Amino acid sequence: MFLSDTHLPQILPREAYVDPGWFTAERDGFLAEAWHLVGTTTDIPTVGSFITRTLLGRPLLVSHTEAGPRVFLNVCAHRFALLTAATRGQMCPLKCQYHGWEFDADGATRRIPDAPGFRPLERGQLGLVRLETATCGQLIFVRLSRIGPTLEEFLGAEEPAMAEAFSPASRAAGSFETEVNANWKVVIENNLESYHVSEIHARTLGPMPAEEDCGHELGTSQSAFVGPGGIPGLLGRLQDSLLRGVSLEPTGRYRHCLILPNLTWGGPDGIKVVQTFEPLSASQTRVTLRFFFATPAVRAPLRTALLHVLFRGQMGFWKRVWQEDLRLYPSLQAGVESPELPGHGLLSRREERVHHFQHWIQNRMSAHDQL
Repeated sequence: MFLSDTHLPQILPREAYVDPGWFTAERDGFLAEAWHLVGTTTDIPTVGSFITRTLLGRPLLVSHTEAGPRVFLNVCAHRFALLTAATRGQMCPLKCQYHGWEFDADGATRRIPDAPGFRPLERGQLGLVRLETATCGQLIFVRLSRIGPTLEEFLGAEEPAMAEAFSPASRAAGSFETEVNANWKVVIENNLESYHVSEIHARTLGPMPAEEDCGHELGTSQSAFVGPGGIPGLLGRLQDSLLRGVSLEPTGRYRHCLILPNLTWGGPDGIKVVQTFEPLSASQTRVTLRFFFATPAVRAPLRTALLHVLFRGQMGFWKRVWQEDLRLYPSLQAGVESPELPGHGLLSRREERVHHFQHWIQNRMSAHDQL
């Protein structure tokens, strides 16, 4: 059941979705203090392996060191060149592509070609910017700000379930990534409500679920939707039987959780999906979807193989749902960018998670204005 008794107001103004100044305040404020998923341990499987990506305009290098995953600003301390322009590779020690400066696992300078030319230079005077890094299972998170909650505090009540769902024993099954021409909040708000299901996902999800089959959870820094999520027909019965055969009890339910501001995770039985929404500008967002398959509680190779075949089919299904939304986002952004809007907007009870999200954003921006 939904929690609200009546419809709810649209809280955020038009400027929240279109104004570069508003975007800058978000980026340098609560987004910098949040934890962001930047990769998985399977992306950097061996010591010396790395991936690169951007986060809130900053180039990052995610490296597997002997001390575990570490994230650095992908900028050399010498002349500020990117250490590497490669998207992934093997580099041990860390070495700048431009002049060959080398850095150790802590980011400290290890070797400088023609070092006498830099006299006097004290040990440790120049080094890489090392960012706050932590893991939850296979997920690697980074926080740009030196202040803020620990990762465990940030994930809150979801942390134990996420640590289990994305444990090293679970199978990283694949990922999809794209950039869309829409504000990051436009994209997230679409993910928070089931009101659009009958119109946008008629061929995949069918009609929107009945209210009595749904539930909303609204917390201080999280919200969740719980609804029907089983596979209908023979395939569903087969999957349930296979799940029970490997001691994974099916629930027939689907759960989707937002950890504010921009991380979602959840899924149906046996499959867990974690999705990130990286703000690129006031009108552009990078969306990344990562799939994981549950690990059987008992060794049953044949049942597990059959389950993974079914899971692969579901992964393709959820990718189609995802693509249906992707086609919608530019139109949503074009509408909110209109210099004239027909009123202040309105949210239904089915959209109360959107209201919860907007209220959180409003509070964070108000706190920023008071600084």
